[in-house]
Amino acid sequence: MKKSKDGFTTIEMLIVLIISSFFMSLCIFLYQGTHINDQELEKEFWVNFREYWKQAIENSAYTGWETNIYEKDHDIIFSNKGHHNKLRMPDSMHSQDNLLITVNNDGYVPPQTYEWYSKNTHTRYLLKVQLGGGIYKIYEKYYE
Repeated sequence: MKKSKDGFTTIEMLIVLIISSFFMSLCIFLYQGTHINDQELEKEFWVNFREYWKQAIENSAYTGWETNIYEKDHDIIFSNKGHHNKLRMPDSMHSQDNLLITVNNDGYVPPQTYEWYSKNTHTRYLLKVQLGGGIYKIYEKYYE
């Protein structure tokens, strides 16, 4: 007489549970790593932005030509008399609509606030140009 085997045995269920929990914990670990990498990429973007910004101020003051800073195809473009420097934004970020920052031909930047958003870290970055001398500060505001 053969026994009919319609369901799982206890050992088979334990094996399935162990394999499932392993994959779930692996997915959680990888997701957390991605979130940390987004924060690091955003910090690196702002460090690079500062260098490009300084170069734009110096180029405008030295050459006497204005520099325009704008977004195109997820790049921040620093354009000075036909010379373009591109700074790639992290995929998690986007800037305000119609971003245009003009550095005058003497290195002067009118005081204004510009906004960037990060959907993954839920951060709103405010770039506030102060005193018009090309000096700015970054403020981070978190939202849900």
